[in-house]
Amino acid sequence: MSKSNEKLFRSTLFLSSASLITQFLGMIYIIPFYSIMGGEENLALYGYAYTPYTIMLSIASAGVPGAVSKFVAKYNSLGAYQTTQKLYRSSLVVMLISGLFSFGVLYFLAPVIADIQLAASSTGTHVWGHAEITNIIRIVAFAVIVVPFMSTWRGVFQGFESFGPTSVSSVVEQVVRITVVLSGSYFVIRVMGGTIQQGNQIAVFAAFVAALGAIFTLGVFWFKRKKLIEKDIENDTTGITLSYKEMYKEIILSGIPFVVIGITFPMMMFIDQLTHNNALSMIGVPSNIQDAWFGMLNITTQKLVMIPVSLAVAFSITILPFITKSFQQKKFDELENQVSSMVLLQLILVVPAAIGMMIMAVPLYTSFYSFNEMGIKILTFYAPVCIVISLFSMTASIVQGIEKQNFNVFVVLLVLIIKLVLNIPLIMYFHTVGAVMSTIIALSCGVIFNFYIIKKYGRFSVRKILTPLMQILAYSLMMLLAVEIVYGLFALSLDLTVRLNSIITLAVCVIVGASIYMIIVFKSGLADRVLGDRADKIRSRVKFL
Repeated sequence: MSKSNEKLFRSTLFLSSASLITQFLGMIYIIPFYSIMGGEENLALYGYAYTPYTIMLSIASAGVPGAVSKFVAKYNSLGAYQTTQKLYRSSLVVMLISGLFSFGVLYFLAPVIADIQLAASSTGTHVWGHAEITNIIRIVAFAVIVVPFMSTWRGVFQGFESFGPTSVSSVVEQVVRITVVLSGSYFVIRVMGGTIQQGNQIAVFAAFVAALGAIFTLGVFWFKRKKLIEKDIENDTTGITLSYKEMYKEIILSGIPFVVIGITFPMMMFIDQLTHNNALSMIGVPSNIQDAWFGMLNITTQKLVMIPVSLAVAFSITILPFITKSFQQKKFDELENQVSSMVLLQLILVVPAAIGMMIMAVPLYTSFYSFNEMGIKILTFYAPVCIVISLFSMTASIVQGIEKQNFNVFVVLLVLIIKLVLNIPLIMYFHTVGAVMSTIIALSCGVIFNFYIIKKYGRFSVRKILTPLMQILAYSLMMLLAVEIVYGLFALSLDLTVRLNSIITLAVCVIVGASIYMIIVFKSGLADRVLGDRADKIRSRVKFL
């Protein structure tokens, strides 16, 4: 394995581990939070707040965190450290101003957003009304002040190919958020006798407190590494200078695709938010059930599916500086190896995870929430979404790395149009599952177009990954067969509607499935193809491989 690929794998492993930790914590905390709040319909308010918040956050950031990462990586590869210093200093100030402005916009538009969401819902009695949705959007808006600043600071570190600060700060952010969510909501509801609405408000305000914790963590890292960065700046003899106008022209042009990509999934969720209840109303589903099903779609099942998706986010963040550097230096063979290695590494983890979630939907949903036929059905169909989201995030990041980011805009527009056109008809025919189907179809089209762009402009041969891809699918199905046998034995002897029984079944099946899959992958040599020398290092520690 080349030195560049070794560093890429190491960075990916570090960031992926942090992402898995944060997602695992995000998955675990939902169990007590679900119990405190008392059901999917009570979590719907949480979802109503977070979708517009996420969209505004992407707009507030204006793609700057990703663009800064790419800019810093580009000019560091040229040795122009003074230029990168000039950029990241000013970008942090710009992001703080942007956050304040965007907070004001979201705060004052909250009533309008609430009206839009209610207008898109069916007529009838719903759990949450205009005042509740308006208030919770205004509370979550406070996080918009600081999160763009935090994300941009992470982007600076990533541009220096330093992923430790991002990893550690993301874990700190999640720990602080969960602590505030659980302790705050429990105290308000169970101790003070407050309302479910107040519990939701505490939960969304936790995003603001958590971001402050992450910023403090980044500050500690910056203080430790400041001398090394200043030494590079002093040794800059390139003579490359850019005016603020030139820099921000490049940042804006690079940032637009980041914004578009960043809001893709939130916009798809917002489309669901605007069409889900209305489409169900057209076929006569009672309004009180609609909010519960929406909570399952955008909160409970999504929390589980986003665990493997977190790997894709980590991979996308990691690969961008390396792809940009290889492309700028015209090292196309190295670029092709990086692309194939990262795509396969991603799929070798995500594909079996998706298949496992599909087959284990009953004990998985029951373990974290409670037995619910609709929730389990949605999760079964939602599980494959993690594959297409992962591939879409990865390929979109690669397209940016090869300087074809303008194509991202057209691909995302295509994805959103397909989602919008298909959503209502599919929901009317398949109920809430139809919203998941439209997401899979739309994102799959986006992945196909992204691969075409990478093949044409990045000199990447898709055939290079076809054989190992077929191996991943075959080995995942072999794992599935083994898990099916074990799961069937548990299902015959235990009542899986009981949470404890589901937890036992899930734990055993996960261990069996993961062990069998790892043995097959390593014994077949696929691990060597994907991991290179690291496969032997893992074998030396895990003897049965």
